[in-house]
Parts: sequence; structure tokens; C-alpha cells
Amino acid sequence: TDGILTIRTFVDDEDVVLAIQDQGHGIDSETLEKIGTPFFTTKDNGTGLGLAVCYNIATRHNASINVDTGSGGTTFSIRFPIGDLQPSN
Repeated sequence: TDGILTIRTFVDDEDVVLAIQDQGHGIDSETLEKIGTPFFTTKDNGTGLGLAVCYNIATRHNASINVDTGSGGTTFSIRFPIGDLQPSN
């Protein structure tokens, strides 16, 4: 189905936030528990590495990824601490 994907950046307290929001039907709780797990996929031809790589990149930059999901869509918010924008070793 067609929908709108909204990408926003903003400052919230001490974080720079990258928020990606869709208009889908949301993510069920069983899938939500496994999101970011290497090789877990809901796609027929997926590798299950996309979000695992994203979580790894976020960790290297001292960022966190939060997922807010419901019947009106899902928002992934990646929060980067303003005071610590350098990647960790």
C-alpha cells in the first residue's frame, strides 16, 4: 500500500534525534521483541541484517534506538547525545 514516510531531525533535551515514521499497521509484540536480532526477518527474501547493522552503528556512536508502534504506524527514533558525537572505539 501507499503511504507517507516522514523523516525528521530535532533537538530534545541533550540529544539530537532522527525520527523515521511510517503509516503502517504497527509491529506486533512478538516481532517487536526480536527487532534488531541478527538474521531475524519478516521478509521472504530478507537477510535479517538491516536493523542489526543499524543498532550496531547506533551503539558505536553512543546513540539509542527507540521504537514506538501502534495501529497508526511506527516511529523509530535514533537519539544521539549532543555532548558525545564522536564514535566510541
